[in-house]
Amino acid sequence: MVTPPVTPPLRAPVYRRLWLANVCSGIGSSMHDTAAIWTMSLMTSSPLLVTLVQSTSSVALFLFGLPAGALADILDRRRVIFWAQIGCLLVAGTLGVLAIGGHLSIGLLLTATFLLGAGTATTMPSWQSIIPEIVDRKQLPAAITLGSVGINIARAAGPMFGGLLLGISGPGWVFLINSLSFVGVVVALILWQRPAPPADTNSERMLGAMAAAFRYTRHSTAIHAVLIRQGWFVFCAIAPTVLLPLILRSHGASAMEFGLQMGAYGVGGVTTAFLVLPRLRERLSLDSLMTAATTVSSIALAGLGLAKNFWMVGALMFVAGAAWLANMTTLALAGQSAFPNWVRARSSAVQLLVVQGGIALGALLWGQFTVHFGAPAALRVAAAGVLSNLILVRRFPLNYIVRLDLTPSTHWPEHQLEAQPHPDEGPVLISVDYEIPTEHHESFRIAMGKLRRVRLRDGAFRWALFQDLASTRHFRESFLVGSWAEHLRQHTRATVADKQIEESANGFHDGIVPPRVSHFVMNEVSDTRLRTGEATERTQSGER
Repeated sequence: MVTPPVTPPLRAPVYRRLWLANVCSGIGSSMHDTAAIWTMSLMTSSPLLVTLVQSTSSVALFLFGLPAGALADILDRRRVIFWAQIGCLLVAGTLGVLAIGGHLSIGLLLTATFLLGAGTATTMPSWQSIIPEIVDRKQLPAAITLGSVGINIARAAGPMFGGLLLGISGPGWVFLINSLSFVGVVVALILWQRPAPPADTNSERMLGAMAAAFRYTRHSTAIHAVLIRQGWFVFCAIAPTVLLPLILRSHGASAMEFGLQMGAYGVGGVTTAFLVLPRLRERLSLDSLMTAATTVSSIALAGLGLAKNFWMVGALMFVAGAAWLANMTTLALAGQSAFPNWVRARSSAVQLLVVQGGIALGALLWGQFTVHFGAPAALRVAAAGVLSNLILVRRFPLNYIVRLDLTPSTHWPEHQLEAQPHPDEGPVLISVDYEIPTEHHESFRIAMGKLRRVRLRDGAFRWALFQDLASTRHFRESFLVGSWAEHLRQHTRATVADKQIEESANGFHDGIVPPRVSHFVMNEVSDTRLRTGEATERTQSGER
């Protein structure tokens, strides 16, 4: 049987418009970053302040990423992106006008960088979560790769254009062009007639949505593997981009040369995405691909610590950019495969939080390390850190994640209840009774351990398994959920993968009827009523 070819994502009109607009905006942002970092290196000789430009942006992404992800899962994602882009347009435009007027300062530059980072933080979870919405599942790997290609096109073209314009007219005009680059995204969003999401009577509130994201992340082993490996990789591998201006300034390089070197980094990523990565994905698993890319990245970083001339630095930046893209797109694919749709934006925000936290801490660490030991030594230590990522492959594999089926299963039956509780009533106790033959007790406990993670991940805040002392065949699973509305959301969150885990546990049940499920809502019993009842008893019995 011949498998039909997968339609390229760029043939989908909505994806194509948004992708092109995002690339143009990315070029403007890369021009801005180049101008900001280089201008800071001219305003101060402190390596810490130069690397602080990168850290400030990452801190904003770290702080606002999760709230933005919660908003994206609660509100219309299209509107979230729209207003974030409008905000970025205004901030970049204001910075450009002030810079042209001669009012640029270190504080102003860092403040604008922080605000633009906040706008990016608001945009990214929504952007990542709408990709599975506008392309088919089979197109998802190609769409994610194209997203990374767009980033690297921006990294290739933006620094070169930014460096050239910076040398001709100064940073103000670069900042103004960046403000105009957001217009394309705004127009593309206006043209996208996104179907209105179905009304949800049990929609989550902001804080509850954020808590659900942390709960899901805490109990998802698939997400743990992605976050741990990605966080450590970016922490070490960010060193070349944050230290490059310091290396070039020490050799008397110009803004244009800095732009060309950063462009080489982006070109390496684009070349890899188009010419190398598709073929490697056909032949290698996720873990094998990451092992190869991590090794190459480590070699490139170590080489940069030894490079003595402009052309050698450019070649190694090209290789470092290629390895960065291969690693990050592989981890992005694993991340999107680990997130069900109901928590996709929030979990993407958690992934963004880890990435940007790693970048911010890495930028500060490598900047401080450079102050004491020099940039070449910092790059060699970072190379060793990148290579140590290979130790995590066995403990946190990725291969199984892309095979998870996280589509909604809707396998939980409708409730048959005498009393209908109010959505805010709770906590709610759900119990499930099983009859398990003695010879299967240990296997049942192992299966229930997997089911425990599902219950806690999807809404329960406490879970326990009990065994009846009078009849050792009888087991009772109990878990507590915060409210009746939260339990109703559990019904919609169940996936096909969850169903398989639940069926595996239920397969050990040996009763005449299926496992019995019961629901209990907590009833308050006040101390006043207790005291009144006790007094009445004492009065009736002759006590005073």
